[in-house]
Amino acid sequence: MFGIAHADVSQITLGGGIAGHSPDVSAMHFLNSRYSPYLRVRRCDSAIIALMILLTTGFGSEAIEGSKMFRQIRYVAAVLIVLVSDGIMLYAASQPAVPSITPQMTAMIDAHRAVMDRMNTPGEGSKVRPLDDAQIRPVLTQGWKLAGEWASAWLDLHPAPLARDLENLFMDFSPPPHDPDVYDPNLHDLYSMAGSATRIATDVYVVRAAYEESQSANAASTFFVVARDANGHFVSKWSIIPIAERHFRERDEIGLWAFLGSCAYYCGPLVVQQVIPLPPSEKGEPRFAIDAFQATNGNTLMKQLGVWQWNGAEAKNLVIRSYKLYIDEDREIQIVGNLLTVPTKEETSSFSSYGCCAEPRGMWILRINPNNVQDLGHHFLQPQIQWADRLLAASGGKTTVTVGLASPSVIAYLRRAKFDADSIDECHVLSSGKKGAFEISFGVGTKLWFAYELRDGQPYFTHVRVE
Repeated sequence: MFGIAHADVSQITLGGGIAGHSPDVSAMHFLNSRYSPYLRVRRCDSAIIALMILLTTGFGSEAIEGSKMFRQIRYVAAVLIVLVSDGIMLYAASQPAVPSITPQMTAMIDAHRAVMDRMNTPGEGSKVRPLDDAQIRPVLTQGWKLAGEWASAWLDLHPAPLARDLENLFMDFSPPPHDPDVYDPNLHDLYSMAGSATRIATDVYVVRAAYEESQSANAASTFFVVARDANGHFVSKWSIIPIAERHFRERDEIGLWAFLGSCAYYCGPLVVQQVIPLPPSEKGEPRFAIDAFQATNGNTLMKQLGVWQWNGAEAKNLVIRSYKLYIDEDREIQIVGNLLTVPTKEETSSFSSYGCCAEPRGMWILRINPNNVQDLGHHFLQPQIQWADRLLAASGGKTTVTVGLASPSVIAYLRRAKFDADSIDECHVLSSGKKGAFEISFGVGTKLWFAYELRDGQPYFTHVRVE
């Protein structure tokens, strides 16, 4: 093959063209068009031949003009690209195909199908049983165990998954939920399972899984850590469930993860909304945040955020708190430098807020330090709402601190005035600076107008008016 190709070297000109052809016709194209009908020259073979010809004829002792040299280099580059791409394709074609599901995973699918059948067996009133039912609890435990085994086996087959693959971790394990956009009374409520995984370090993943009831807020969730063992296989190494069960009697924040009922010391079971990878500790141990919400009805969500640190054997809790958030809030949790900012709906003591109202909006800030996590507390996005709350609480007798808060005439006016400030609607800032004014509207139609001046950075109210 090389001999026949070499016999036609004279047809390739010094400028990279081919005698009798346009200068833009490449050597590789010439070889394939002329010889492949007889020699069946592959693209990779002809590229090698063309490269040899170009190297032996195009870079001799004779000087080459700049434009011709450019074309020569262009042809060499094109041939090299072909060689590299063909090499990649040949290597990929030579690799054994990775099965999408192993026989072991098929057995897990069958076992989980039996779990789902038991969970969806109708109970009293032909409805599915609640998650805290005595017959459902052991089935749920089995489902969590199978989810951990599936995630481990799946990661063994996909050692370098993309983020979108991790989102579809349980696609083959459990059929997707059927939850219509509009409630349909003719459809029976059924449980389904969904979840995903998030990489927090090399070969370390946090997996979230949830069983949810269609057309209902009823749901329960868990999270666990999957990492490689000493033999190089992925295994489920730690889960929140055992530690939550130990904390359940204390009714603390960690214990909430073992709660499956409704309207008790918490409104509903926790459901993981997102897993957030955080900067590692000074020892290099990965850290992550779990943002969750209660599975219950209402327009104001009861939520929980916990920060955890993985030491290779277990996850240690660093911070865990509950907070509120309006359900249609468009702000998201963000990492800004070493600060974790969490949007919130703040609480007040002198007036409330309707569930369908976003105010008073706030922000919870955590500082992620190398050796710890520092809680910097909650802040109102409009501090004027917090100032007004303190003033109304003091004038209404809920606090006794009035000195330095407002003039005596303001306190006396508020104590004499009769108005209904039940639930806040919105706050309008009219002016700000050394002196400022703002107006708060309440759901019953009441408006309060406030004027203040700053003293040592704190507001001192000089006038108040009820409208």
